[in-house]
Amino acid sequence: MDNKKVAEILKKCELFDELSDRELQPIVDLGRIEKFKAGDTILEQGSLGTKIYILSKGQVSLERKVDIGDTSKARVTVFVLKESPNRRLMGCWSSLVGEQHVQMCSAVCDKPTEVVSMPCADLRAIMLKHSGIRVKILEKLVLLLRDRIDSSYGAFETL
Repeated sequence: MDNKKVAEILKKCELFDELSDRELQPIVDLGRIEKFKAGDTILEQGSLGTKIYILSKGQVSLERKVDIGDTSKARVTVFVLKESPNRRLMGCWSSLVGEQHVQMCSAVCDKPTEVVSMPCADLRAIMLKHSGIRVKILEKLVLLLRDRIDSSYGAFETL
C-alpha cells in the first residue's frame, strides 16, 4: 500500500517526474512515508544531511538561525513549503553528487505534515548504477537549483 502512495508522490515531484515507471520503481522502494505534528523539526540547521524529503501534505517553514548581536540569535523564516499539486523537495540534495551536505536551514512543521523520505546514499547508489536515471535526475537538479538561485536574487531585489 505504501509503495503505491510513494510512487504517486514521487511522480509529482519535479526531480523525478521525467522517470518512467520502470526507472522510478527502485526509487519508490527506498521511499518511506513519515508523519510529523505541528512544531516538529524534520531537519536541523548545521546537522549532516542523510535523507532527501519530498513534501506530500502539510506545511513546513525553512528557518535559519542568524546572529543579531554579540550574544543573541534569532530564527528567520527563509521559505515556506506548502502543499501543492507539485511536490517540493528538501534535504541533502548535494549528497546526490557525492558531497556531504550540512543543512543550511531547519525544517519546522507549521501544521501536521507528511513527507516521503529516502536515504541519499541509497538514491545515489541507484543513480550510479543506472546512467539514464542519473542523467535525468541531475538535469532536473540543475534546473531546480537555477530556479532557487533566481528566487534568491528576486528576494534580494525586494530588500
